[in-house]
Amino acid sequence: MNLKGPVYNLWSYATKRGTPPVSADAITYCLEQLSDYRQFERLCSALLANAGYSTIDPLGGTGDEGRDAIIRSDSAGRTICFAYTVRADWRIKLRSDCKRVREANHKPDIFVFACTEVIAASEKDAAVKMVKEDFGWELDLFDLERLRVQLSGPQRHLLAQHQSIFVPPFFPQRGGESIADSHDTILIDHVASDHAIAAWLSRRLSLSGFRTWCRGTAPLAGEDADETVRTLIAHRANRYLPILSTGSLADPLFLERCAIATARSPDLVIPCKGIISEDWVLPSRLTKLVAADFSSSWREGLNAVLNALSSSGIRPSLAAERGAQIALRDFLPSQVTVAKPEPVFANVFAMTVPTAMLDISVQQPLTMAERYELSKRWAFYTANEYTLIAFDLPPSDSCLGDLTGRYSEFSWQDTALVHGHPTINVAKSLLRRTLDVACEITGLVFCHDRKGYHFTRNGEQELAQAITHVDGQKTTVQLTGKRTKGFGERASEFRYQLGPRFRFDRDKQGHWTAVIRLYVRVTTLEGAMFEGKEINQRRKVVTKSWWNKQWLARLLGVVQGLETHPGKVSVGNGRRAVTMTTAPMRWECPVGLDVSALTDASEVGQEMALYRAHQDGEDDTDGAGVPNHPAILTTP
Repeated sequence: MNLKGPVYNLWSYATKRGTPPVSADAITYCLEQLSDYRQFERLCSALLANAGYSTIDPLGGTGDEGRDAIIRSDSAGRTICFAYTVRADWRIKLRSDCKRVREANHKPDIFVFACTEVIAASEKDAAVKMVKEDFGWELDLFDLERLRVQLSGPQRHLLAQHQSIFVPPFFPQRGGESIADSHDTILIDHVASDHAIAAWLSRRLSLSGFRTWCRGTAPLAGEDADETVRTLIAHRANRYLPILSTGSLADPLFLERCAIATARSPDLVIPCKGIISEDWVLPSRLTKLVAADFSSSWREGLNAVLNALSSSGIRPSLAAERGAQIALRDFLPSQVTVAKPEPVFANVFAMTVPTAMLDISVQQPLTMAERYELSKRWAFYTANEYTLIAFDLPPSDSCLGDLTGRYSEFSWQDTALVHGHPTINVAKSLLRRTLDVACEITGLVFCHDRKGYHFTRNGEQELAQAITHVDGQKTTVQLTGKRTKGFGERASEFRYQLGPRFRFDRDKQGHWTAVIRLYVRVTTLEGAMFEGKEINQRRKVVTKSWWNKQWLARLLGVVQGLETHPGKVSVGNGRRAVTMTTAPMRWECPVGLDVSALTDASEVGQEMALYRAHQDGEDDTDGAGVPNHPAILTTP
């Protein structure tokens, strides 16, 4: 063979440089260079599980008492301990681990030891003899060559599953995955317009324990994406999930990949049907396959995929915790904080509550109409037909008339029960009714259908509430508005109104706080209420683009819209008044969020919200908006 140009003797060149020659075998070289013990531990446990130790239980971590894994009792009733090392002084490590196992009073029948060193036959015999004579156990020794034989033969699939050990250029990768043959991955293919549903499906399958690869979340920089997917179909896919939509069916390369996967095996493909125009016709090979339908409900589509995987014998291969880590890693960047202090705010507001309650006697029971009208102006609790409990006296012109001599005052914090009612529950009820009175005072409207107050339009104009933001800036925020659900001929306009929902807490020091969440009320343009799933579908349309800063601004708008005095809501007189500050509770966090790192996650979330507007929502609940528990909101 005649080669043009200079030919270098690589052995001589490396030797002259003082560097040992590279191993001829790629598997051997990667194992020789391995220094990450944790990665080697995972590889060994996976390999040994298929090398006669199927019930191996990895231990890992600290406090393992010389054991990296254990079989407490195999089919023959034997106890087996396992230890691994990447150290060159394997003899010292072997003896050390054996001593620790004996000192911990473990009594294995077999001690399995794996290392990354090449061990001569005479050295193996000496090690087996030492363990038998000194400890009384059988030794099963896996050295580098024995590991290589397994990895190049019956367990070659492990090369693809341990990419941090078997790395490029010795083991090429495409799309972040090794292309060593290992048909163990669910491949999700899609076009750009279907990124949201594909990413969601990938994460849900990862959370369920399946090994997945999704084109939308894979590292494809510098690669031909189409060629990468084709390569992975050939070498890694145990199932191919194409997202079928109007956009993907118009992409000839996508259709070619579907044809390649179907040609490899019809059982390989589980079509996932998204939103497809009625005039589109599926390729003939795909029409023969039953698709998982995501067009009306992502949840139903996911269930169909899971059922298809189960019926074909494909089981989760990842532990639940590992699957969750992968799903979170794909959704968020690994580093989302910066070393910069940042203020954070909660939907929690400090309150001042009177220390005394009034026990008021009424001359005759109140009618329903009297009770309703009185509750608009005064907060009270009905202990029984002839007794009312309140923090303050009612208005002088109320239906109760002159109360002189008909009430007494008591310290409610020192009283467990009042007329048989737990006093703390009475206090919380009075606080809620006090803020209901504040809603009446400031002009909010009570919705009898949803049993709560909400803001309303200012005549023919939407309500733009003036607010002072947390940074002192003056601005406005819209508390009512109009939105459109659906597209084209199915488009329908509707209105929304925001309102507060209250919950009250008292800490061990006796300090009271109000947790305020936002309620999104949706109606027709004429003001009629929606029912069932129609409610949440429209709420999603309203709030799909609201993130922390939008929720915080609207929270401030709702709370400041209740102000009876600058900076506070106060109902009652003097020492009997209930007061709530309208400034949210604030803390200084020593680290801040990296907004730029979270940009992609925010965009994915908005895509999902937009796409999921097409699917069925849940029945109406009282939980739309900031959650019932305190929510942390970062600054805008």
